[in-house]
Amino acid sequence: MKYELRNQKTVEIRVPTLDDAEAIVELIKQADTETLFLAREPGEFATSVEREKEVITGVINDSDQQWFVAEYEGKVVGQCSIGLMRRVVRYRHRAEVAFVILQDYCDLGIGGKIMQECIRWAKENGVTQLELDVVAKNERAIKMYEGFHFEKVGVMPKALRYSNGEYVDEYNMVLTL
Repeated sequence: MKYELRNQKTVEIRVPTLDDAEAIVELIKQADTETLFLAREPGEFATSVEREKEVITGVINDSDQQWFVAEYEGKVVGQCSIGLMRRVVRYRHRAEVAFVILQDYCDLGIGGKIMQECIRWAKENGVTQLELDVVAKNERAIKMYEGFHFEKVGVMPKALRYSNGEYVDEYNMVLTL
């Protein structure tokens, strides 16, 4: 789906294809060096284009999850995964969301457009509760999530420990659909 952004340009939010594998690998590697808000230290994301193609194929063929990429001016600048928390009946109403957007493309509204697609997928698949974890210091992301009416429901103290020894908390956030 194509969306107009705050800067009057467009972004396409779509399911990745095998041709996107290299761009996705590069996206994650770059994002890992730009922010402390991801779960990995720079260099810990170690995969190959071939392995990423296998992951794309697996997600495309799995009705319990979806993956979106954000393409802006011909470049993959973000991605988001959404999937059921567990595949057993009592949990099938819950799905988890995880985002990555390159720093140079934040504040354009791309994250919000990806979230719209996630919410659409969730509703189409009978999900009534979206969940995510966000680093407590990630004010920009928290503001966006709260704009979609996610609520903080808990805190995981010392959820991440950086290589310098610093700990950071994560908020658990929930959106009831």
